[in-house]
Amino acid sequence: MKKSTPLLWALGLLAFSGCGSVQGLMIYEKDASLNTITQVKALPAMNTVGFEWQKIEDAEVRGVNIYRGTPQEGAQKFKQIGSINNRYATHFVDTRVSPDTEYVYTFTTFALGKESEYGKVLHVKTHPTFSAVSFVKAYKVASEAVKVLWKPHADPRINAYIIQRAVDGGEWQYVALAKGQLMAEYIDIYVRKHHTYQYRIIAKSYDGIEAKASRAASISL
Repeated sequence: MKKSTPLLWALGLLAFSGCGSVQGLMIYEKDASLNTITQVKALPAMNTVGFEWQKIEDAEVRGVNIYRGTPQEGAQKFKQIGSINNRYATHFVDTRVSPDTEYVYTFTTFALGKESEYGKVLHVKTHPTFSAVSFVKAYKVASEAVKVLWKPHADPRINAYIIQRAVDGGEWQYVALAKGQLMAEYIDIYVRKHHTYQYRIIAKSYDGIEAKASRAASISL
């Protein structure tokens, strides 16, 4: 994958509340005379999208607002996700996105109490998440103990594994977190006879991105 040239700066990022809204955003009166941003480069990753544009020359402009939506909802459902109070800034990073998901973005400029119309709508799809752990096996090591083995993930960005278990065909439940890329086993001592247990592994990266779940390994005691 070709790397982008400069590292994008997360200028002007605002704090998000627990429900995902942006704190402290202003309400503006629309002004069609303000110039909009029409040429924006998007650099998507798995859980972030970086943006870059040319410096704004219009001295009346005070900054840039960033809006995000989904392709299904269209422009009527754009939500403001950030505001940069500096017309010289040319970068923004959206850190609240999920892997393998399509989003739409648009940018506006603002002056004192005024905001431009929406700029060109930009469609961006984030990169797929990591592949699944390729091998998982569960076997009985004692009357009430099951050992789960898996093949360590090949990607060096992985540094932990989430172990999930389902009992007798029930829902998947978290049971443990194994730390370290080369870690490859978990011993479950909370098992009982006459039950069937399934296990699956979800690799997790340093920055919290979860891979696809592995295939399930099953054992009956």
